[in-house]
Amino acid sequence: MEDLIMKIIDIEDRAQEVIKDAKKADRELEERIKDESRKMRDDITRRMEAKNVTLKQIEEEDADKKVEAIRVNMERHLSELEKKYNDNKDKWVNEIVQNIIGR
Repeated sequence: MEDLIMKIIDIEDRAQEVIKDAKKADRELEERIKDESRKMRDDITRRMEAKNVTLKQIEEEDADKKVEAIRVNMERHLSELEKKYNDNKDKWVNEIVQNIIGR
């Protein structure tokens, strides 16, 4: 009878040890999951920030190209206007004078 009681106590001790190990494994798994989640979140954040930097650079380059195209177009129009002025200024002055004094 005493052997039977000792075996039951031994089985109970082993069962408690198994439960303790299972709880420990559960806590460790939970910590690993939290750690992996944090790492994944950090990785996604880093990639998003890198993409944002790249997109910003692309947008700035595109804006610079548009500004340059506008500047070139403006300079071309200004040059054409100056040429037209230089080619016609004497004629225009004469026309204005003639209109004022009446032909």
